[in-house]
Amino acid sequence: MRDEASGCLTHDAMFYRDDHEFAATLVPYVRAGLAEGQAVAAAVTGPNITLLRDALGTDHTQVSFFDRDDWYARPATTVARWHRVLTEATRRGRRHVRLVGEVGFGGHLPSWHRYEAALNDIFAAAPVSIVCPYDTRVLPPELLDEARRTHPTVVAGEGRQPSDAYVTTAQFLLNVPEALPPVSGPPVLTMELVGGVVQARQAVTALVEANGWTGLDRADDLVLALSEITTNSLRHGGGRRELRVWVDGCTLTCEVADDGPGPADPLAGYRPPDPAGTGGRGLWISRQLCDALGIGHRDGATQVRFAVLLSH
Repeated sequence: MRDEASGCLTHDAMFYRDDHEFAATLVPYVRAGLAEGQAVAAAVTGPNITLLRDALGTDHTQVSFFDRDDWYARPATTVARWHRVLTEATRRGRRHVRLVGEVGFGGHLPSWHRYEAALNDIFAAAPVSIVCPYDTRVLPPELLDEARRTHPTVVAGEGRQPSDAYVTTAQFLLNVPEALPPVSGPPVLTMELVGGVVQARQAVTALVEANGWTGLDRADDLVLALSEITTNSLRHGGGRRELRVWVDGCTLTCEVADDGPGPADPLAGYRPPDPAGTGGRGLWISRQLCDALGIGHRDGATQVRFAVLLSH
């Protein structure tokens, strides 16, 4: 773990047993940052926002608060949001940023554990300290065990110490594969992509029109994500390219498969693209647009499956 004085990342899992312990641990952390002229932001539960504001008194006006139920919509979107917080703070001349991030988890547990592990790589050289509160009253023991694996440092009670269970981002992502969005039954559409991006867009647009979803913003998001992922497959994949589509209620799920090895970077689409670069944006854009996206490998093929909830 890097020391804050080095200007690089620190990333702590903070286990708390009650409201008093939550405030007693975080208020000094927040006030120390404010005293140093650092930017401070917190994405926690609604009750914990109230708890922190009350405990901080007038200091709470210097902290940016976000309701975690909105903030943690999906992992890649949350990474993008924290990246914007950091970028804006840097633009305002803040040399360091302190974040409090209480992940909602909910469903898709592997995806959120991968998110926690990914932060150690994505923000490795950033001037940021992250504390992730875990409420031991409601979270199951196995989830707390995963927190020890994805955070270099653990804070519990009065102590802060290195996590004996911590594994590197690369190790964790290798052992916890990315989940594909679930589908049921056979696809409503299966086609070989011999006509490239145009063929894929036309086929999915026809399904959107047939289901009465034309003109919806989310339908446009889906088609744009399809274009980006199909383009990636054509540029970087190999062999046969195939599109499969499932419709389940108002959810439309697409899968683009090819015989290539897939992205070499396990964080493809999570890592913010280099503003000066010309590539690496397709998966980043797609992860921002889709409700779920996963990359899998089966029988020598790479699958990129993504889903969008379409509703009026």
